[in-house]
Parts: sequence; C-alpha cells; structure tokens
Amino acid sequence: MPPPEVLLHTLIGLIVVAVLIAGFVLGAHLHATETPPPLPHEQPRRPITDRLPGAAFEFRRPLQVPRSNQKQRLRPYQLRARTEQVPPGHD
Repeated sequence: MPPPEVLLHTLIGLIVVAVLIAGFVLGAHLHATETPPPLPHEQPRRPITDRLPGAAFEFRRPLQVPRSNQKQRLRPYQLRARTEQVPPGHD
C-alpha cells in the first residue's frame, strides 16, 4: 500500500481534474444555449451625421466668479454650474 501522502496527492489531483472537466462541460452547455449573433441587416445603424461617435460638442462661456470677503470664503460646492451654454456661431 502506498504512503498516505501519495494517496492524498492523487485524490487532490483527481478533484482538480474533475473540477476542470466540469467547468469545460458547463462552458460548452452555456455556449450552446446562447442566442446567435445578429445578422448583418439586424445590426444597429448610426444616425447620419458628420460628428464622430461619442463626441459631444458644447460651447460654454464662463460666468463671472462671485466675489466674497476673506471671512466668508466661497466653498467649491457654491461655485458649481458657473457656465452658460452658447449656441454654435454666437461665440
């Protein structure tokens, strides 16, 4: 009879192999149940525009920063939204 540590290593090896095989079987099953990719005519289309995808074009003009004395300094949360939108061509 082999020593106990050899049996333990063999058992651990068999468990690892069983887990790997089960993982591959589960992955194959999940892959088989997935919906197929969309056909080319089902793909979404970009709107016809000259802008790049994800590009945002905003024109903003800074507003005057309010003045305060040194005893009551303005905090960052009091300065939010200190810009106004300017339509294109008005700048």
